[in-house]
Amino acid sequence: MFAGAAGLVVVAAALVVALVALIARGRVGGGATALRVVRGGAAVYAVIVLVLTVVAVVGQVTLETIEVALPVQTFWPVLPEGVEMTPGGDARIVGGGFTETLSSVSGLGMGARALLAAGTLVQGLTQLAVTAAVFLIAHRLLAGEPFRPVVRKAVLLAAAALIGGGILWQVCTGIGESMAANEVLGAVGWSWDESLGIDDPTVLMPEPRLGITIQFWPIFTGFALAAVAAAFRYGEALERDTAGLV
Repeated sequence: MFAGAAGLVVVAAALVVALVALIARGRVGGGATALRVVRGGAAVYAVIVLVLTVVAVVGQVTLETIEVALPVQTFWPVLPEGVEMTPGGDARIVGGGFTETLSSVSGLGMGARALLAAGTLVQGLTQLAVTAAVFLIAHRLLAGEPFRPVVRKAVLLAAAALIGGGILWQVCTGIGESMAANEVLGAVGWSWDESLGIDDPTVLMPEPRLGITIQFWPIFTGFALAAVAAAFRYGEALERDTAGLV
């Protein structure tokens, strides 16, 4: 959806773990200022994510021209016959090429647009779920009531969002980008002037490919948050037992 989104989700999840550590050390009172900053920052970040998500989704569906990362087969342009390049140094490319091109595309079909928008929407909702957990934990810590079922449920929701949403947004985005690449670069035929000295014109353009890449950090981060939720359940039970002794 926007640059750095993955890193921001990890930071938010790390904040959840840090707040739990704060509870365990009994330093809630001394860290009240930091907690207020975290709570305020989470609220501001949630608003930013919400606005950017809405703008991105609406733009991907309605704008004539949108920016898309097009996955392609490994490609490096070949100079036409008769063209020579004078290198500026000793370095030479001996293999490989680029496998993705960030392009502004117009006239994209609604199928690809819908999948790209779905990926953006799921990514935004995932970030909002994690941010909500951070906000709620900080809020309950400031209120002196960290071990409440609503907090544990919020952390569990964030964990589920990271595991399920993290995979879903990558799949939707990958399929949408692959469809866009086929629409833009998929050729059904070629025609060219023989005077160009080119036997195979396909060397002039990259070919589209299926570009679904699944990163597993959302799953592992979600498992970590699920463990945090289990710690909150233990804290709830301990708090009930302690209250019964008073």
